[in-house]
Amino acid sequence: MTTSSIKQLIASCVFVLISAVGFSQSARQAVQASMFHSDLTLQAQMQKNFSAIYRANVEGTPYYDEQFNSANISPLNKVYFIRYNAALDDMEVIQSSDTLIMNKNNKNYIIKQNKGGITYKILEYADSKKDKLGYYVQLTNGTNVALYRKDRKKFVEVKKAAYGGNLGATSAKFKKQKSEFFIELKASGNVTKLPKKKKAVIKAFP
Repeated sequence: MTTSSIKQLIASCVFVLISAVGFSQSARQAVQASMFHSDLTLQAQMQKNFSAIYRANVEGTPYYDEQFNSANISPLNKVYFIRYNAALDDMEVIQSSDTLIMNKNNKNYIIKQNKGGITYKILEYADSKKDKLGYYVQLTNGTNVALYRKDRKKFVEVKKAAYGGNLGATSAKFKKQKSEFFIELKASGNVTKLPKKKKAVIKAFP
């Protein structure tokens, strides 16, 4: 092989390597971009407004943990600081200097929070009266059946006194709801509520 041929071969290899790296970075950026909603500026401002309103006028908190905690989000395999809003069923993520909301329409994301070893998955509950997609805490990860817990907080509006004054009046607040349990069959991405009767529970686990 001549010197010129070797140089051409090396040049070709370098070009292929650079192209592969560039494609990998572009693919990673595309996946990361799909993690959030399209209008990031508007979303960040809305999130700031929401935080200001609830802190000023409402008792309690929509979060189970006010603090942002580190979590590995796959398939990005990258660590972010996150916190779960149990009132809105949203996952907040710190991105640069803004707090953004994850896009639940992308069900591929799995959030593994380091504190408490909590794993959140985005699953679909067809019988939901509101948003069918939501965040569920994974309790077991069996091949055929997986068990999840759904944590909730409810916003309770201001209750005014019946005859003036303050007697019987209550302020607006976030109230913790009883957790519910769900099952997922064969990693389908869909969940059903865990039955309360013993026979129905046994039947639900094949």
